[in-house]
Amino acid sequence: IREVSLEYLIDQKLNENPELKNSKEAGTEVARVRAELDAVKRQREQKFQERDEIKDNSAKILELEEEIKKLNRQKVMLTHQLDKLKDKQKSDYRTLDATRRRFRNEVLQEADVICSTLSASAYEYLEPFDFELVIIDEAAQAIELSSLIPMKYRCRTCIMVGGLS
Repeated sequence: IREVSLEYLIDQKLNENPELKNSKEAGTEVARVRAELDAVKRQREQKFQERDEIKDNSAKILELEEEIKKLNRQKVMLTHQLDKLKDKQKSDYRTLDATRRRFRNEVLQEADVICSTLSASAYEYLEPFDFELVIIDEAAQAIELSSLIPMKYRCRTCIMVGGLS
């Protein structure tokens, strides 16, 4: 039944949507920039240690301080780039979430039959729907209050299947 499950059908629609491919690539880009930033920070610390260990060679100290300044500029640039990528990633996640909700609604509207557990029938994404018929399987084993959950959809007919053995 996987091929007719809600999550599978939503994923199918997402995979068919080419504009959502970029959000997957943003995560790898963030990881790459973060690794590059960590490498720059390590180099910078190493240069600080080298500079602190040198006592008499002022030319070498000046050279190390120039390298530290260069690494500081690189660190600032990478931090700014990382912040921009994180903002883009958050925006992409919000877009993906909104798209998932839209696709879920499309799948549910196109469905002739919607199967659910009693408790899952309480999800808010089913709120806009009215159901003419609700069938509760294994009704004799259901908790009475749980059986009331799908009744909120203003069904005209409710069939409760299953009896006591």
